[in-house]
Amino acid sequence: MTFIVFIGGLFEYNSGKTTFAKEIISSFENDLSMKTAPFKPLSGNNLFFHYEEIKENVKKHGNLVSLDIVELMEPSSVEIPTILANPVHKLHTQALPYNFYKEGSINTLFSRYSDSVSLMQRFTIYKSESEIESCFLVNEPIYKNQKFWNDQALTDPILEEAKEIKYFKNDQEFYSLNDKFYAAATKTSFDYVKEHSDITVVESFNNSAHPAWCIRESNAVIIVGPGSLFIYEPDAYFRAIDNYRSINRNKVTTTDDILKLATPTEVLPFPVDLGERKKIISDLTNKLSKEIHKKK
Repeated sequence: MTFIVFIGGLFEYNSGKTTFAKEIISSFENDLSMKTAPFKPLSGNNLFFHYEEIKENVKKHGNLVSLDIVELMEPSSVEIPTILANPVHKLHTQALPYNFYKEGSINTLFSRYSDSVSLMQRFTIYKSESEIESCFLVNEPIYKNQKFWNDQALTDPILEEAKEIKYFKNDQEFYSLNDKFYAAATKTSFDYVKEHSDITVVESFNNSAHPAWCIRESNAVIIVGPGSLFIYEPDAYFRAIDNYRSINRNKVTTTDDILKLATPTEVLPFPVDLGERKKIISDLTNKLSKEIHKKK
């Protein structure tokens, strides 16, 4: 049986999830010689801020993949397709204020498009070694609107290789289509990654309590905040999520919501200093390895 470590982030950004996930994978691999694979069910990148990296990843992997999962694959010895390690990936873009300014409607920009907007989202579904399908949801009005930067020379070839493309015009259509593909993509990819690894390290999305409910199984739960690691007993953590969702059905469940309902079994420092951090992570992976051997 694969040992599953779930890593969540205390904050929406810059919690330290990827840093910790990469270092714990490296410790399992290098110190304990255990085949450890990363899995990031859901991710997102913005073309405006990550264009060069996105372009490089598309050239190398032939598809849109998370910058985080590429980083997490580096210390792993497990050879799996990157699009299965990261089955759902969203690409964002920004409105160009210059275009709105030329038309004298800059108020439209700040009332509707001051934040990033979704351009497209990839779902990869594993069926067999020879049948791995990628489907895309494309924001039709945004993708075709030149007020929004997008390099169609980058994205069109990817879409041409897609098994299926579904266009959406609003959030309601997006969420309906998302429900159609999300569970199949995350579950089939997760099962594949588990089969090919001794340990699977699952990294969450932003500060989501858990980004893929269909794969909630975990043997260890660790929530990362700047300078801190909160260790949870998995059953207690997921029970807290169930309790929260039973009374907040229409709200996104964050790690902060769960921290108010469940008490960690242990809190460890996560120092800035790399040497100190390695010692803490080494002690943690050694402790987890004892649990792994007990389960075997």
